[in-house]
Amino acid sequence: MADDDQSKSRRHRHLWRWRVMIGLAACVGLLIIFHRPILLAIVRQVALRYASKENLKMDFRLEGNLFSYVTVRNLHAMPTGPSAIESVDVDSLYVDYSLLGFARHGVSHLLQSVELRGAQMVLDPARAPPPKPRPKHKTTLPDAFPERIRLADATLIIRERPNDFVVEHADLDLNPSAPGELRIGRLQLPPGDSWSGISGQTSYANKNFVLRDLALSDQEQIRLLDIDASRIDSKALAVKLDGAVGGGKVSVSATLNEAGPSQNAMLNVSAEKIATESLNKFLLLPENYFSGEIERLTLAGTGVIDSPRTWRGTMSLQVNDAHVPAMNFERGAVEISAEQGRATLQSADIVQNQNEFHLNGTIDLPPTFEDFGRTPSSLQIAAKAPDLEKLTAGVSVGLTGSGQFTGKIDMVDANVQATLDVTGESVGFSDGIIDNVNATLRASKTVGRADTKRSWFADLRTAVEFTLTGIRYRDYIVDSVKGSINGTDEILGLDAVTLRRNQNELTIRGGYQLPENIANASSQPVQLDIALNAPETADFWVANSPNKITGAMQTTGHVERKQRIVDGQVSISGSNLKMRDLVVQRLSAQSSIANNVVHLDECSATLNNTDYVNATGTFNLQPPQHYSAKASASVSNLAVLQPLLRAFGNQNQLAGSFKLDWEGSGNAQAFKNAGNLKFVLGKARYGNLQGLQANIDASYSPDGLDVPVIFFATTNMDFNATARTKDDTLEI
Repeated sequence: MADDDQSKSRRHRHLWRWRVMIGLAACVGLLIIFHRPILLAIVRQVALRYASKENLKMDFRLEGNLFSYVTVRNLHAMPTGPSAIESVDVDSLYVDYSLLGFARHGVSHLLQSVELRGAQMVLDPARAPPPKPRPKHKTTLPDAFPERIRLADATLIIRERPNDFVVEHADLDLNPSAPGELRIGRLQLPPGDSWSGISGQTSYANKNFVLRDLALSDQEQIRLLDIDASRIDSKALAVKLDGAVGGGKVSVSATLNEAGPSQNAMLNVSAEKIATESLNKFLLLPENYFSGEIERLTLAGTGVIDSPRTWRGTMSLQVNDAHVPAMNFERGAVEISAEQGRATLQSADIVQNQNEFHLNGTIDLPPTFEDFGRTPSSLQIAAKAPDLEKLTAGVSVGLTGSGQFTGKIDMVDANVQATLDVTGESVGFSDGIIDNVNATLRASKTVGRADTKRSWFADLRTAVEFTLTGIRYRDYIVDSVKGSINGTDEILGLDAVTLRRNQNELTIRGGYQLPENIANASSQPVQLDIALNAPETADFWVANSPNKITGAMQTTGHVERKQRIVDGQVSISGSNLKMRDLVVQRLSAQSSIANNVVHLDECSATLNNTDYVNATGTFNLQPPQHYSAKASASVSNLAVLQPLLRAFGNQNQLAGSFKLDWEGSGNAQAFKNAGNLKFVLGKARYGNLQGLQANIDASYSPDGLDVPVIFFATTNMDFNATARTKDDTLEI
């Protein structure tokens, strides 16, 4: 009896539980039915809050039954902060969906119908906020393919330069039971090309989207675009494209299958007889960036997309009469294959008249993209350029002569090592020529993973050695230039560059610290040492040069900059210097730099026993560039300066004497200056003017100018005056 009572009690409690659950379900159902506006309001607020987090102010009206369909009307969105969205305006968006299909089969069976009317979206990628770091996640195929899609009067604008990308007034009807049409009122690409009234035939049976006969022009057409999502439930997607571009044919087919966390892919591409200049607009490149003809391109490959080690396939490319920036060539051919975890560059040949370039090599494919550049690899380079003029026709510094290049790049244990040897003969450039050029470059660097942050110069080692002989530039001659440069990490050292001409020798040494950011290159720490010993400076010029300088000259200097502070010293001395008929018996200059202030301790030139020029002063390199200086000059016979006039083509006779004394100070950048000037010219002659005399005594300051003595005279005229300025008034 006791067992029966307990059994009846349990059944009674179980019955009450079911009754309570049914009652709660009924209450929830009634709440849903009679309080749909509340649920719609909640969903609307959630959407507005999400938009606010994305820096968007959004407004819309929401209608429908949240368990089967919703309609969004009069949607407007504007940015309130950094956002790639400039504006969104939608008249109506209708979405019909099946929660039961989603629960049973996933996202691919969620959307039943999507209809968008009167929509315009304007995007500006330049205003997008910095991307947030995201953890690596599984790569999946898109699976949200609605059973039916309809777009009516849809416009998409993406801000680009020099022109916006525009798809305007687009209409698309994808009905699984009837053929449809894609119509675009206007299509514009960033380079500026645009087309109007574009249309093509469509079908969408069993989620297989097919677009046929979409013609932009006679030479640019999509004959067939097939995106087959009929097997998306099995995680498979197929794409096929047949079209015409640049007067040639192109065909692409791809099959994607999800395999665990990755995707298997099969890709086939073929193209022939394509004018490459027609590709510029589709690749968003400037007009005529590429030109020539792709005679043939074939690509066939399979593998897991994010696992390069699994890739297998071949690629062949032949190009004729190609122009790329800074280079033109008649023929180019590339052959690449990949299998068993290794890619082989069987050949890459470029022919440009007599010039030929050949490359070949191998690389062990890495397990992930992040390991590219770290696996063992090797690349050999060989080039012969008998015609450097043809090779450099597209660059600003054109060369002539001939050259050869050989090199090798190896990667072992994530360390890349490169060697390049360059030789040249009779290498000509603007106004000059070099008889022989020999240079060797060696470099190595440990390569980090793509997802690690390191300075670009970390573990960088460089060594450059070069020798140039027989150098002539305009009227200048140099027998040889020999030097070496070595670098370790961010420190680049100019070990020595030695320039020789007969007994004259110029040596330069220095160092430079490479910047993290190239934009800061001009402000980096630098050190420079220079030494010139020229017993006969005339040897630097050709024998008949009218501008050559004879005599002896010595120069030493040391300048360094650390933390934007410049220090150093420079010394120049010369004797019996002569240019044309102008003779400087003695030249001397001594300067020091301390804490960005240049001190000109001495600068003097002695023309003869009576004529001289002297100057001293200081100049601050930092704004506002304060200076103070003194200068004096005395020439008893101006005829000694006549060779200077001859150098500039002035044949007038010069005679007389002059004396100059000047002292001043101020800020060069702000043009606030003060000083005194005295100038005396006596018994002078210039051309037909004779008996010239002048006397000027002046002082100036930020408050004004005062010239109590202005005297000028010739054999036929005297002129006396005083001048001063006060405020904005000039008094004479």
